[in-house]
Amino acid sequence: MKPETFNSRKAIFPLIFIFSAIFFIVACSKSNNNPPVTTTTTGTAFVSVVDASPTTATYSVYSDTTNISTAGTLSYGSATGVAGGNPYASIVPGTHSIKLLTGGNTIFIDSNASFANGDYYSFFVYDTGQVKTLALTDNLTAPASNSAEVRFLNLSPNSQMLNVWLINKDSTTNDSTSFLSNAYIGSATVSSDSLSSFKTIPAGTYKVLFNSSTELSLFENDSLTFAGGKIYTLYAKGYQSSVNPTDSLGLGVIQNN
Repeated sequence: MKPETFNSRKAIFPLIFIFSAIFFIVACSKSNNNPPVTTTTTGTAFVSVVDASPTTATYSVYSDTTNISTAGTLSYGSATGVAGGNPYASIVPGTHSIKLLTGGNTIFIDSNASFANGDYYSFFVYDTGQVKTLALTDNLTAPASNSAEVRFLNLSPNSQMLNVWLINKDSTTNDSTSFLSNAYIGSATVSSDSLSSFKTIPAGTYKVLFNSSTELSLFENDSLTFAGGKIYTLYAKGYQSSVNPTDSLGLGVIQNN
């Protein structure tokens, strides 16, 4: 009789099956002992919504199902938050749907926006017809007590390339700061990072002037004060050459801190 020989293939397959079963049982046991992963975020994020759309429509501003407009609705030239004060509403950090409700219609500013604890965000609603939105992340590190920080956004739908001049009325030299060649945001290709950045200026009272390569003066504000340690967003709103004073080219001012 021929002696039996060891068949390695027949021996290996049962061993593989046994070890696989043991591994599966151990893995399930570890999984069942671990607490479930939670995605709940605590803290506070801050959101501002500015209505720069020159229409008569008013909007209710919602984060998911919560109205975050302090006044209840948002009208042209206004912002969420306290009128003339802090424009930010507080929300729980995480992912939220930010939307406008008007006349039974819903306009999504961002249906899947992410907000981090302690961060500040600004949304600008602009243009007419099909409303557009601009989302910016705000760095609100305060400047020195003798300085202010300013940024400018051109949200005027039919404006020329705007030059913006801030002429310091407190200085004996009448020094000035400029934001040159600002295209309408709706047609520009600039990044949101560049639009988010602020420029440092001496605190004080300024004359604000809009002009273009063909127009010496499109808009003037003779006295606008920038307080020390404060941060501001300036924006062009309305229509250039409009005969209606309520939606003619003008200046919007937001104090961000």
